[in-house]
Amino acid sequence: MRNRLLSCFAVAATLWVPVASQAATKIDDPVKFVKMEYATVVGKTPEPSDIYSPRLDALFALDTKEAHGEVGRIDFDFWMNGQDGTIGGVTISKIDVENGKGREIVVAKFKNEKTPNEVHFYFEKTVKGWKLDDVRSMLGDPWVLSLVLKYGWDGRP
Repeated sequence: MRNRLLSCFAVAATLWVPVASQAATKIDDPVKFVKMEYATVVGKTPEPSDIYSPRLDALFALDTKEAHGEVGRIDFDFWMNGQDGTIGGVTISKIDVENGKGREIVVAKFKNEKTPNEVHFYFEKTVKGWKLDDVRSMLGDPWVLSLVLKYGWDGRP
């Protein structure tokens, strides 16, 4: 009986450890976070999903729900501004938000393959730290992430 109890405890502990080791993503500095994403994650591994503001998180959930198991309205990696490619020549800067304490805009300029891109990341300070509230592509075929998630591509191909 004692061995069975210890075995159950050992199995429960091994199941609990992976969950406990997946700590929430904490963004202390949006500029440093975006730099780190482009240096280590973009185009290589999935970005963390716990970085979004409640508003943007709800829009991702809406898109998933309305897609009914299919791809949904967003069919590209917004960090790369494409479905795939090779990112290079990355520069990251910050734009101050007028009278916007608790909000920051981080600008990523890069090339995906040979195509120039400029993507703006809009961060908001929440009780859980900095969260990504929206994303906007400025060059080529411009888009705003929240609008694509909710309304699609405005009927464009």
